[in-house]
Amino acid sequence: MSLKERAKKLKMDIPTIFLALKDKDTPILAKIFASITVVYALSPIDLIPDFIPLLGI
Repeated sequence: MSLKERAKKLKMDIPTIFLALKDKDTPILAKIFASITVVYALSPIDLIPDFIPLLGI
């Protein structure tokens, strides 16, 4: 997947995650995991290196 395709997909997913985070019916654990996912996706630092099998991909 090219960088342009990833950016386009992320652009489409951000409003969905934002709505889930703002909804009062969303469980707190789901909000925590969604927040962690957004921070990790937007982070310039690769916390899990790609050479670790299954986790780094």
